[in-house]
Amino acid sequence: MYRLSSNATLFLKIFLPVFWITIMAILTMVVWLVEPSKFGGLNMTSLRWAASFTLVVGVVSFFVLTWPLKRVETDGEKVYVSNYFRTAFYRWDQDVEALSEFRFLFFRIGVIELNGIGSFGRKMRFVISPRLMKKFREENPGVLPEAKG
Repeated sequence: MYRLSSNATLFLKIFLPVFWITIMAILTMVVWLVEPSKFGGLNMTSLRWAASFTLVVGVVSFFVLTWPLKRVETDGEKVYVSNYFRTAFYRWDQDVEALSEFRFLFFRIGVIELNGIGSFGRKMRFVISPRLMKKFREENPGVLPEAKG
């Protein structure tokens, strides 16, 4: 079994959002619940709304950017896609229409497009491990659809 996704996927999908949201939620609650005198005369209205806005923007950002990431493995015939709670598999030759790649910040993101709608939708995103992807392509030429992008 070959893993194509990076180890960073678990960190980006679960650990970072949980840690950041927990810290920001606690900070926001403190700003709203603690007496203003404890903050040395700061304008509490602005601080409260800034903390609340930062929390909401962060949650939405994680929901849009990191929650859709998947773990991807393959045995050469099938691709196994997991969201760390359940796993689905698809055949490279029958179910997968295309594999595209693009750069986002420091990461290479892969998108597997299916011919129809699968368990996780028609398009599934994952963080590519360049080293593992290269190794798989060298050992199994012609299995993966040609990358677009």
